[in-house]
Amino acid sequence: MLQDDQSRTQSTYGLQWNRYRIVRDDEDRATFRHRTGLSEDALAGKVVLDAGCGMGRYLRIAAGSPARLVVGIDLSRAVEAARDVTRGLPRVAIVRGDLLRPPFAAGGFDVIYSLGVLDHTPDPRRAFLELARLLRPGGVIAIWVYPRERRIVEAIMNAQRVVSTRLPLGVLEPLCRIAAPIGGLKRRLMASRWRPVERLGVALHLATIGVSMHPDPEVRVCDTLDWYAPRYLSRHTHAEVAGWFAEAGLVEVVDLGAGGSVFHEGQGIGINLSGRRPAGSSAR
Repeated sequence: MLQDDQSRTQSTYGLQWNRYRIVRDDEDRATFRHRTGLSEDALAGKVVLDAGCGMGRYLRIAAGSPARLVVGIDLSRAVEAARDVTRGLPRVAIVRGDLLRPPFAAGGFDVIYSLGVLDHTPDPRRAFLELARLLRPGGVIAIWVYPRERRIVEAIMNAQRVVSTRLPLGVLEPLCRIAAPIGGLKRRLMASRWRPVERLGVALHLATIGVSMHPDPEVRVCDTLDWYAPRYLSRHTHAEVAGWFAEAGLVEVVDLGAGGSVFHEGQGIGINLSGRRPAGSSAR
């Protein structure tokens, strides 16, 4: 457990995922399918890695498939929540470890997915290359990361997070609870057919851009904390992430986010790619 000053990451997700057990079966199943490009049946007989499993919402979906083995890894004490969420499911292993130094042998997995995790590491590119090294020939990896926004939006987000990432979690988490109704208000305003009201919603959203608009209030609090609390939260371009896949020697790269599939209105659209290690090749 070597660290790159990831203590805030450990504290954030240890708190978040042990306090908020946001298992939402229909949403989790749909999100897993959209963001990995894989059905549960496609995992049959596979050895699968959930890289950054958190409290196990997608690990639980994969573990309910006919996979041979599903492994979850996370940096934080979220592994305790993941163990509870997957309790009773066979063929599951949960490991506490760092994606920058994954404690697995090269070429050990048929399927790897990492959804909304690499962008919370100190070096997303390096973490991706480490994961790609774990793929067997013919294996598939799918990732989802935050997209780079327009310059003014990036400036607003960075300014807000300069403050929020310096707040103690004991202060920030209650503030996220207080802010949750704002997310519901933004959602209603931005859905208005009356343009002045819709524009007001957009303005409110820019002012409180990290406040989630998820329709479920509990998930809204959790998602807002997920945005404002972690020290590391990077945003990326499609070309940049596609470059990671090329550097790792992966082929058949697919843009899983091209269709813009979401489970609910306001759900984030990110950079979402999958690729395959060529048969007969070895990890770089």
